[in-house]
Amino acid sequence: MALRNIYEMKRYKLLVIIPVAMLLVSLYFIPKIQLDQSLRGGVSIQLQTNSIVDVRALTASINAKIPGAEASVSKSLGGLSITIGTNTSLADGESYASAVYSAYGNYSNAAVLLASYQSALSGQPHNSTLVSIINGLQANQTRYLGAMNRSLSGELSALSVLLVKTPTYNSTDAQGMYALAQSAYANASSAYKNKVVSTLHSLLAFVTYSYNDVTPTLGSFFLSEMETIIIAAFVLVAISVLIVFRSPVPALAVVFSSANDILVALGVMGIVGIPLGVASIGGILMLIGYSIDTALLSSIRILKRTEDTPVIRAFGAMKTGVTMTAAAIMTFAILLIVSYITFIPTYFEISGVVLAGLVADIFTTWFGNTPMVLAYKRRKEMVR
Repeated sequence: MALRNIYEMKRYKLLVIIPVAMLLVSLYFIPKIQLDQSLRGGVSIQLQTNSIVDVRALTASINAKIPGAEASVSKSLGGLSITIGTNTSLADGESYASAVYSAYGNYSNAAVLLASYQSALSGQPHNSTLVSIINGLQANQTRYLGAMNRSLSGELSALSVLLVKTPTYNSTDAQGMYALAQSAYANASSAYKNKVVSTLHSLLAFVTYSYNDVTPTLGSFFLSEMETIIIAAFVLVAISVLIVFRSPVPALAVVFSSANDILVALGVMGIVGIPLGVASIGGILMLIGYSIDTALLSSIRILKRTEDTPVIRAFGAMKTGVTMTAAAIMTFAILLIVSYITFIPTYFEISGVVLAGLVADIFTTWFGNTPMVLAYKRRKEMVR
């Protein structure tokens, strides 16, 4: 039985309602996405072990022994890969320490300026302007010292559960407070590392390990950089398509297709609970490539080819594109199932994101992108 060419329908433009509806539903669920340890901060540990490990049982044991760990355990080459969420005391301590460093930087800048103006005042002892500036700088130094004192006090309070003894300090010694803020956080981080490693030693035997800590600040930086990369990818794609087709309509259609696929995938992440992290962002970047392939296939067939009619070419492109996407869906579905059974979170996140985006791509490209380009082609021919 031959398939009906959907683009021969009188109101084929209404097909765009389907991807738009998917977009609107996804926008509701996107705010429910949670960040994983790679973006909100946490600890990553690689273990070499010969022990037979039940990863789910080990995950539950780590969470029981380390409150708030939100651990994730997966098998890796030669051992295990373990991630643990950011310790709240360390996260708060880092935030306060950053405030200490900022206040110290301001204090130091004020000290340099104060020395310069005091030197100038020695040659002009009755210069009221210099006196006013000096008084202002001294007031600023006092304010910055107060800010350092408050932030350091907050840091030590946050880290007290990890420090053997809470140190005392001179609240008028800026250099001493700066050094203490550094050492206190370093000592607390070391204490937490020892606690994590000793807990793992109590749960299983391992030969060697590597321990990497991602602070919340660094996680925020990673997220910001990822956002920049994705935006840059969209801009470059739009420019490239604009150069090829010399018209904004195909470029906008391709961008719409890619953006809609990504937003729907993000919506699915919010629904099923896939966290946003380095792995899932990798899946999003892969999804950009897949969505562009099918969108360009449709646009090139309609706008650049000359055989048959645009409607027939569009339908032929759809059959080819759906076949390509179906093959990719099967591949990532298998990866999703295998990664779930073997409990490999990284592969599960990547395959889940790409799978959701590929399913969305079928509707977005052939019910959204293609009708838009086809309508543009028809208007162009009517003008001629």
